[in-house]
Amino acid sequence: MIKEFNYWTNNILSAEKLSEKLFIYLPECGLGDKITCFPAFRILKKLNSGKKIILVTEESVIDIWKLNKFIDFVIPQEILTNGLESIFLRKNADEGRICNWTFYEHHQQHVVKSCVKYIAGIEADEKNHDLTYEFELTDSQLDLVERERIKLLNKADGKKIVGIAPANTMFSRMWPVDYWKKLVNLIKDNYYVVSLGGKNDLTISNVDFDARGLYPIPIIPKLLDEFHCLVTVNSGMLHIGSVNQNLWMIYLNIGQFPEEIMLPYRGKNDIYHNRIVLNHSCELKKECFEGHITNQKIDEQYLEYKKQYLRETGKLWPDTQHQILQKFTCWYYCLKNKDKYSCNKQITPETVAEKITSIGGKNINEKVHRLFG
Repeated sequence: MIKEFNYWTNNILSAEKLSEKLFIYLPECGLGDKITCFPAFRILKKLNSGKKIILVTEESVIDIWKLNKFIDFVIPQEILTNGLESIFLRKNADEGRICNWTFYEHHQQHVVKSCVKYIAGIEADEKNHDLTYEFELTDSQLDLVERERIKLLNKADGKKIVGIAPANTMFSRMWPVDYWKKLVNLIKDNYYVVSLGGKNDLTISNVDFDARGLYPIPIIPKLLDEFHCLVTVNSGMLHIGSVNQNLWMIYLNIGQFPEEIMLPYRGKNDIYHNRIVLNHSCELKKECFEGHITNQKIDEQYLEYKKQYLRETGKLWPDTQHQILQKFTCWYYCLKNKDKYSCNKQITPETVAEKITSIGGKNINEKVHRLFG
């Protein structure tokens, strides 16, 4: 396998064949951020149909990129050679592109359109480009979906299945554990409740089935065919679930991000397709977002965190960790100092339970319901 991999690596780097290839470098980013890039590669391939698309990225997530049929080959950034580095360092080269936009730049417009801009090099629009997500599964993955589907239906024993995704994410985006538990108590008599996500996500002890970390990411969208709906916040599961175009999703829009920027495109490039959006009504939401997106206010709080670290440890904040602290500040910052992160408590379990029961009934004749407050 190593021999074969080295052969491929040397082959795609051979100078006489570089003109047939397009290299893209993506630095480390979150799972949701990776999936937002998927439509960009569809567009990139269409614009460069005669070239092989070569992605250079972190080794640990190569399996995620294998789900994208528009990427021809993935090289772990850990084995960068001088030949490959020269491609990316060459000014104005057509063969290589470094996609290293900042956290702030990525949210200046819809996140999927941002990926198209920095990866494919064009401005995307809903009329001319397919901006929806798509996973390509292998036969073995499809077989696994079928096996897990049968197991899950047996567990549910005839009840409709509701998925919840209690993400352990940035604090300003999280829904409180006690809210998740109350939601489960409100619906579990009529539904079979499954907790989805990673092993490190929040533990909701009263669910019927804790499936966190049990299902490989590639099979989750197909497995969701059996679900009545999925309840999620702004996390990786929002994007994984959105690969499934038919699943009803209830999105708890906690935090400062406008839905128009964050929600993935689904059926015919409609961000509201089969989606119910619940918003909070904090009067400072707009100011929080503007402070985040323009980096105003964030710098002030960032410096305060550095001073606090110095007071508590007697040491300066490490130079190598500045970017991490900037992200931390951005994720946790809230203008409402007296009741920090109160926006995540304004969407109540009762409201979510009501929306779950409305799916498929007379109360949901519209394409989407949006609740403010």
